[in-house]
Amino acid sequence: MFRSYTGLSLSLAFLVFFVSSTGFAQSDVNEVVTNINESGQFLPGLVAALIYISGVLMAVSGLVKTVDHVTNPAQTPIRTPVSRFLLGGALFAFPIITEAVVLTINGGNFSAFDPSTEIITLLNGLLGTFSVGLTLGTNFNAILDNIIGSTALIPQLVATTSYLLALVIGASALYKTRDHVEDPTRIPLKDAVIRYLLAGSLLALPTIFEAMFNTIADGGLGIGGTLGSLVGAIGFFFSSDAGAIACDPTGITNIFVSSTVGSVICNSMVNALNIPVFLAYISYLIGLILGVWALFKIRDHVVDPSRTGLHEGVSRLIAGGAFFAFPYLTVILRQTVTPTVLDFGTTFATNTGFNEDLNACAGGGFGLPFPLPIPIPLPGGGGGTGGPSLDQAIGCFMNDILGPSHVVLNFFATVAGMIFIMIGISRLIKSSQEGPRGPGGLGTISTFVTGAILLSATTILRAFSTSLFGSPVSQTRAALTYATGLSPDEQAAVDNVISAVVRFLIIIGLISFVRGIFIMRDVAEGKGQASTMSGLTHIIGGALAVNIGPVINAVQFTLGITEFGINFT
Repeated sequence: MFRSYTGLSLSLAFLVFFVSSTGFAQSDVNEVVTNINESGQFLPGLVAALIYISGVLMAVSGLVKTVDHVTNPAQTPIRTPVSRFLLGGALFAFPIITEAVVLTINGGNFSAFDPSTEIITLLNGLLGTFSVGLTLGTNFNAILDNIIGSTALIPQLVATTSYLLALVIGASALYKTRDHVEDPTRIPLKDAVIRYLLAGSLLALPTIFEAMFNTIADGGLGIGGTLGSLVGAIGFFFSSDAGAIACDPTGITNIFVSSTVGSVICNSMVNALNIPVFLAYISYLIGLILGVWALFKIRDHVVDPSRTGLHEGVSRLIAGGAFFAFPYLTVILRQTVTPTVLDFGTTFATNTGFNEDLNACAGGGFGLPFPLPIPIPLPGGGGGTGGPSLDQAIGCFMNDILGPSHVVLNFFATVAGMIFIMIGISRLIKSSQEGPRGPGGLGTISTFVTGAILLSATTILRAFSTSLFGSPVSQTRAALTYATGLSPDEQAAVDNVISAVVRFLIIIGLISFVRGIFIMRDVAEGKGQASTMSGLTHIIGGALAVNIGPVINAVQFTLGITEFGINFT
C-alpha cells in the first residue's frame, strides 16, 4: 500500500480538493486556505488509521510467512517473517517513529522561526504612517496590502501539506526498510534512510527554514531593521537635486492637495510605496517553496545520484535562505557599493541653486519648503493680473517637476534594483549549462551588481560628478557674462530660461544615467542589441548632463570665450 507514497499523496490531495470544493466561493485566498485546513483536519487521523490497519495486515502476513518458512525454509528465509513482524510493530508505534525522526533533525530544540506573522504585520503597517491623506479611494498601495493580507495563510497551507506528506513518507520509509531486509541487493538501505530524514525534515520545517535564513543573514538586522533602513533611505521622498523634500508622504507641506504636475508625479510614487515591502513578502513565499523543494531534490539525489545532482538540492536551500533574508541582503548589497547613504530628512543639495525668482510660481514650486498660495509678480516678468510670461511659465514648470522627477526615478531605480536581486537569487538554482544566466555566469553576477548599483544610483552619480569635476555639487547658478543693453526685465527672462534648461538637462541626465546601468547589464547578459559603448555613453553622458554648468564652463575656458558666454558658479 505504502510502496508508492506518491500515489497516496495524490489521493490525499484529491480528497482535500473534493472535500473543500464548496470553498471556491470564498472572498479571498485566506478563507479558501482555512476551508481546506478545516476540511482536511481529519486527514492525519485517516492516515493514522490506514497505518494502523497496515500494521495489522503486516502482523498477519508475518504469521503466514512464518508458516511458509517452517514449511519451506529455503524458499522463505527467516528474515522475511521477522521483517514483517518488525514492520507491523513499527506501524503500531508510528507516533514514536515520527518523534524519533523529528528529534534527529532538530535535536529537541523546536524552532520558533515563523517570520510570516512578523512580515505580514510589519508590511501592512510599516508604510501606513506615510499615507496620511492618501487613503481616499483605492490606490495601488491598498491593492498590495490586500494581496498580502489575503494570502497570509499560505505558509500555513505549506506547513499542513508538508505534515501530511511527512506522515506518508515516514510510512513509506518503514516499507522500504522491510524491502531492504527481504532483498538487500535490489533495495539499498539508503532508500529507507533518506525517507526517514525527509519525513523528519518536513515535520521540523521551522528548524530547516531557520537554518536556511541564518546561513545567509545569521540573524542580521532583523526584518524590521532592514526594511526600515530600506524605506528610510534617500531614494524615497528626498531629492538632492531639488535640495528639499520633494515628495512629502505625510502631507505636512500640503503638496498632494495641489494640482501641479509635480504633485501628480509624487502621487504616482507615494501610492505605490508598498512595492518594496510587497517584494519582500513575495520573496518569503518563494523561500518557503524552495525550502520544501530542496528537501525532495536531496532525496532524489540520494536515491539516484546519476539523475539528480547534489547541487540541485543545496542550491535551492541557499536560494531559499537568500529569499528569506531578502530585505537584509538588499541592504547589505547597497551598503557594499555605497557605505554612506543620506538618510530621510537630511538636506544635502547637489547643486548650487538657481538664479530666478520662483515666488511668481503658483504654490511656490517644490523648491520651497512650503507652498505660497498667492502668485507674486516678478519685475517685468509679466506676472500680476496679466498672468506669468512664457519664460516664467517654463521656469515654474521645470522647478515644479525637478524634485518629484528625481524622487520618482530614485524610487524606480530602487524597485528595479530589488527585482534584479530577486532575479539573481533565482538563478542560483539553474545549471551551469545556462551560460551567462547560470549560477556562476557573468550575467548572474552582473544582475547582482546592477541591483546593488541601482539601489544607490544617486550616490554613485554624485561620485561620477566628483570624479569628473572635483566636486559632488554641480554649478547651476548661471549669469550672462556679456549682458550689455539688457533691461532688468530681459535679464530676468534670460535667467528663467537658463534655469529651466538646466533643470531639464538634469532630469534627462538622471534618466540617461540609469538607462546606461540597464544597458551594461544587458551587455553582460549577452544580448546582441546592447553594447558597452552604448552603456558608457549613457552613463557618462548622463553625468555630463547633470553637470551641464561645469561642462559649459570647461568648454568656454578651453576655447577662451569666458567673457562672452554663460558663467556658472
